[in-house]
Amino acid sequence: MAETSSIAMSKLFSDLTGQRVTFSEQQYPVSTTAKQIYSVYLIKPMDSTRVIKADVPLLTSFAGALIGLPLESIKERVAESRPNEALRDSLYEVMNIASRIVTLEYRAVFMGMYPSSIGLPTDALKTLRDPGSASYFNVMIDSYEGGAFSLLAPW
Repeated sequence: MAETSSIAMSKLFSDLTGQRVTFSEQQYPVSTTAKQIYSVYLIKPMDSTRVIKADVPLLTSFAGALIGLPLESIKERVAESRPNEALRDSLYEVMNIASRIVTLEYRAVFMGMYPSSIGLPTDALKTLRDPGSASYFNVMIDSYEGGAFSLLAPW
């Protein structure tokens, strides 16, 4: 899998959020205690599956920054018992735009987000369990929460 550089990923998300974002590539998965979200992409024309696994605080920071929310407002909205529609819609937009980093050679179609590995489509679960290619990043966002970000591809 041809991979997007950490510099290109930093630029994409910096341009998207209006904040300085730094993707720092790691040799191994980033240790995290944060809850994670799985985003699934279908790669066309070969119909393979790629998965982004990332910390919820990181993704909600991207989403909140996209719509101009400060960190404290994001935390309040995430803590609400009912999902905040504006933040949710922004999160989907962020993950849709992230399709640009999932593959360089082909077209990636954002298929959905999952709050856990339970319920993932079969191909995504296979990719998650035994990735043929994996890139791991520690991500920092000025004035927001950073976190772990992994890009996984099948054999």
